[in-house]
Amino acid sequence: MSEKNKDLNCKANNYAAKISIIYAVVSAVWILVSDMLTTKLFANKHLFAIFSVIKGWLFVLVTACFLYFLIRKKIYFLYLSENNLQNALEELQKTNAELSKTQEKLVVQYKKLVKNQEKIKELAYFDQLTGLPNKNHFMLTLEKTIKESNLKGQQFALILIDIDNFGKVNNTLGHTTGDIVLKEIAHRLKESIGTNGFVARLTGDEFGIVVYSFPDLNILNYFIYKIFNSFSTSWEIMKYNFYITPSMGIAIYPSDGQDSTSLLTNADKALKIAKEKGKNTFCFYSLEMDNILQQRLEFESDLRKAIEEEQFILYYQPIVDLKKIQLCGAEGLIRWIHPQKGIIPPMSFIPIAEQTGLITQIGKWVVTKVISDLKNIREVVNYNFYISFNTSLREFSSANFIDDVLYTIETSNIDPAYLGIEITESVAMADPQNTIKSLKTLKEKGMKVFLDDFGSGYSSLNYLKELPIDVVKIDRSFIANMNKDVKEQKIAKSIIDLSHILELKVVAEGIEDSQQAEILKSFECDFGQGYLFGKPLPKDQFMELAKRF
Repeated sequence: MSEKNKDLNCKANNYAAKISIIYAVVSAVWILVSDMLTTKLFANKHLFAIFSVIKGWLFVLVTACFLYFLIRKKIYFLYLSENNLQNALEELQKTNAELSKTQEKLVVQYKKLVKNQEKIKELAYFDQLTGLPNKNHFMLTLEKTIKESNLKGQQFALILIDIDNFGKVNNTLGHTTGDIVLKEIAHRLKESIGTNGFVARLTGDEFGIVVYSFPDLNILNYFIYKIFNSFSTSWEIMKYNFYITPSMGIAIYPSDGQDSTSLLTNADKALKIAKEKGKNTFCFYSLEMDNILQQRLEFESDLRKAIEEEQFILYYQPIVDLKKIQLCGAEGLIRWIHPQKGIIPPMSFIPIAEQTGLITQIGKWVVTKVISDLKNIREVVNYNFYISFNTSLREFSSANFIDDVLYTIETSNIDPAYLGIEITESVAMADPQNTIKSLKTLKEKGMKVFLDDFGSGYSSLNYLKELPIDVVKIDRSFIANMNKDVKEQKIAKSIIDLSHILELKVVAEGIEDSQQAEILKSFECDFGQGYLFGKPLPKDQFMELAKRF
């Protein structure tokens, strides 16, 4: 018997004994008292007998009532307890049912929470477009690889990849096509590296790769060239066929950095050098790069200062009518007069100005200065005379470029017919539709449009046919050896004839001797430009030259 049952049995025995003892005491008292009273009150035996009977029945009635109330009270409490227990049981069952439902809901919520956590993890550590790990994931992997490589005494490579001119894909073919290209790039990179490394998408068109432990540079070079080979085949996407190239910067642990920050910094330095080398190439980080980039930063600082202090000057090179040997125009060429370094040619600072965005400010200065100088030069030139100025890709592509040029012309109160704008084929082909629209706007205002360095780039009949140009400038590379090279003469003549068929004028650049001039004149070339007629000169010297023509 359990302890609980023993306790209940003991309580029952105690209660029963209590009733029995009370009953025995009451009975004994009743018998003694009633017998004494009966003996004293009823001497008559007949009355004594009757009263004894009444006394007995009265005792039975009283004790029955007494027992009734005692037993009823206990039974009532028992039933009350049983009822409370039953109610409590029902409440417990109800609570248990509710708990079961709550448990089921909690299980559902838990499953949702697990899925949400997986989704949050996916959003936090994976790129939604390509499915590759993102920058957060990449950084964790890089830190982990550093620790493991440090413990094992191994080396690994960090490669940063930037897709060359990827903006052209988005601008020309749309962002949908751009997204498809990025997915394909991710696929090709993963195939190239396989299980030998970790590939992630860091930003828009920049990817990061960790190439795990490799015994020597030959193995690393194998993967590098494998990546380049994956880009070498053409891309056929949405009926478009084109080529995409990567630039890569590489840093090696531990020689190029022993923590993630230094490795990323040095790989990025190598990537910048690769870009400056002409793109579609790779560079390993070296200590020399720090000096190169430091010089670059100083050069940028000097360039910004040059804009603020207007350290620029325009030189003008004459353009001559070959038939009349008469000055008809000039090309404005910018020069930077550095306080310590002297004259810095455009080829040294224009590329950096384009990369930093400073070209826009420089371009505005050029247009304003050309218009200002044009007024002075025309005072000594009595016949029809124009000045042309060059524009870069970034400058021409800016949203406000055309409006800024036209506004400057209008506020200067000068005839646009005396101005010309020179664009290269690369500028024209960056965004052909917008180029045509912009050039038409300028032509409608009366400006001349020159296609500069024709033949040095993409040279196509479509450009000559579609672009709203007035003048074709033959690149100097077709003029330099014209005296000795018959092929160059034929090429030059073909360009001249073709341009005339399309009702375009022609300027031959780089004429340095009279023989070249005579040959071009025999080909009916319209204009000539080169050292034979004059080197680029500051405005005052050019005006003196103009007086002598």
